[in-house]
Amino acid sequence: MSQFSRRLIWPALICAGVLASGCASVDDVRAARAAAESAAMAANAAQARADDAFAAAQSATQSAQQANAAAASATQTAAAAQAAAQTATASAAQIHDQILADEQRAQEAREAAEQAAAANRVRLARGERG
Repeated sequence: MSQFSRRLIWPALICAGVLASGCASVDDVRAARAAAESAAMAANAAQARADDAFAAAQSATQSAQQANAAAASATQTAAAAQAAAQTATASAAQIHDQILADEQRAQEAREAAEQAAAANRVRLARGERG
């Protein structure tokens, strides 16, 4: 309902109704006008509360959208972190396998060196040279 109709039309209609009934006094007209003005003020207050509620709902909607965007970003970050962890795990496993292979080769080299040293000692003990 527009402000014009609340402030002018309704009080005028109420006053006209009271006057048309033929039993209205000046006090009745004033009382009707006061009642109409009070109703208009109550309507304005209700409209202001509705506007405030609408603004609060819009703010809540924006907050929910921002929270949803943050959650989506966190999900993407978590997925990227998981992929990086999987890659790091695979790399660590490869490095571990390489270290084991290097240790095996080093052990084999030590054993070969020990065998060569033992063979050299035997030759030296027999009096062989070179």
